[in-house]
Amino acid sequence: MLQHTFHMVQTTQDEAPLKGIQNYLQTVKLFYTHLIGWLFKSLMHYWYLLLIGLAFGIGYGYIKFKQTPAYFEGQAAFTYNELHKKTYGEMTDKLRTLVHSKSYRTLAKLLAISETDAQNIYDIEAITISGSQLSQDLTTSKMPFYVHVKLTNRQSDEALLNSIETYFNNNYQARTIIERTTAQMRARIVHLNSELQKLDSLKRAYQFYLLEKNNNVNPTVNAFNPIDLYTASEKLFNTKSDLEAAVNDFKAVKILDRFAMTDDPIKPSFSKFLMKFGSIGLLIAAMICFVLVVFKKD
Repeated sequence: MLQHTFHMVQTTQDEAPLKGIQNYLQTVKLFYTHLIGWLFKSLMHYWYLLLIGLAFGIGYGYIKFKQTPAYFEGQAAFTYNELHKKTYGEMTDKLRTLVHSKSYRTLAKLLAISETDAQNIYDIEAITISGSQLSQDLTTSKMPFYVHVKLTNRQSDEALLNSIETYFNNNYQARTIIERTTAQMRARIVHLNSELQKLDSLKRAYQFYLLEKNNNVNPTVNAFNPIDLYTASEKLFNTKSDLEAAVNDFKAVKILDRFAMTDDPIKPSFSKFLMKFGSIGLLIAAMICFVLVVFKKD
């Protein structure tokens, strides 16, 4: 009997916290139910404001849709060997800001293009190979990056691509590095020319020696190996040719893959525009209704 009584007391003690939690959850549920019901009734009291907000939002969405042009989309790849890729991402972000603010005169000046071509740029951004913003990439890998553009006229894509490459290379730090590196290359070329002239003199002397040797009845023994001379001369000449090609085409950033623009223009979805701005209008109207309800005088 005593054991049974102890078991009942223990069960009652175990159920007490559970009932407390259930009562608390029930109270919270009841509170939010009443709150949602009160908000719904209050908003319905100003239903006409909600309708006006929805109508204005849809109307504005229609206007924005009409103002949004169809565009061609394309993406080009770039490689770089100087500075950090974040720098080129920030430079592209600057172009994007000018595009969105319709500052076409400044945009045309930065890219060295006509103002008409600048107006063809609907959007531009630099992204990593993973699709994230290049300006936010702090990694040190030298992976290529991409420039994604939207153009209202796809015929200007090639001129724009070359302008973007020039724009990247006109960065002050990049330009300083390019000038210093090309100066070092030219100095190296001058040195190689001097070495080649010396080798050419040795080759002429050796040819003269061969001529004298053929005319001499008692030729002297020659331990000189002319193959090494001509091999060294050819190696220096190839190095010089590579440097001459590099000095004329040395850039901090180079085009890896050109734009491949879409064949047909892309037009934003009409229904998405209406839904987006209609929802915004409805939300603003709901906030106004809420303020009116809170500060309403009885």
